[in-house]
Amino acid sequence: MSFNKKITVLSTFTEDKVIDDINKIAKTQKGGPAFYIANVFKHEKLAFDVVKTPTVKIEIKLKKNLEIGKVKTMPKTKKVDFDKMNSEFMVISTILKEFNLSGISKYKGKVFLDIQGYVRDRKNFVGKILFHSSSEIATSIFCLKGTEEEVGYLPKDFIKTQKKKILIVTKGSKGCEAFILGKKYVIKPKRISNPKNTIGAGDTFFAHFIAYLCKDNDFVEGLRYATEKTSIFLERKV
Repeated sequence: MSFNKKITVLSTFTEDKVIDDINKIAKTQKGGPAFYIANVFKHEKLAFDVVKTPTVKIEIKLKKNLEIGKVKTMPKTKKVDFDKMNSEFMVISTILKEFNLSGISKYKGKVFLDIQGYVRDRKNFVGKILFHSSSEIATSIFCLKGTEEEVGYLPKDFIKTQKKKILIVTKGSKGCEAFILGKKYVIKPKRISNPKNTIGAGDTFFAHFIAYLCKDNDFVEGLRYATEKTSIFLERKV
């Protein structure tokens, strides 16, 4: 099958009000997974389209080693015409469940899903809920990324199946653990920074990994590349 474009992004832009709990300083900035993913793809000079929802307003309180988010405007769920999308890669990264994944099997490219929004509790933004997926969704995901905590909310059978494809478990400053086609890899950063916050780091990492795969099909080197680029991203926050 021939594809018309490289990447389709299903994601959300946010307006973040960031509150520093120590200095009591609040600032408003552009954010959201769509913002950080688009920044990476632009920098990597990749062709992509963003299918977005209305901008979501979020309040983020920074405390020592902790970022507490609260959704000020609740996003609605959007239906997607997967059969009309003709790209090689699809990236899905959300705040909550902004996109209905029903019908995703009609998409013929590779699906890269960040599970963050699909295990986040709508009623309690910092809380987590179990991920309930249909067999259609489970079989359609080529690569899934989540933090160690987020992956803990996936069904065991789902995890077992996903490890035979690509499953990336991020562990903050410790790097990540990845299962690629049934084989386990551990990738650690070469240097550790102490940023004032880690907002955007997960999506920056995922986007760089996907960007690498657009140019070279080496998954392990892609993880190393994404880890290095994310370290640089975090160092600029210091």
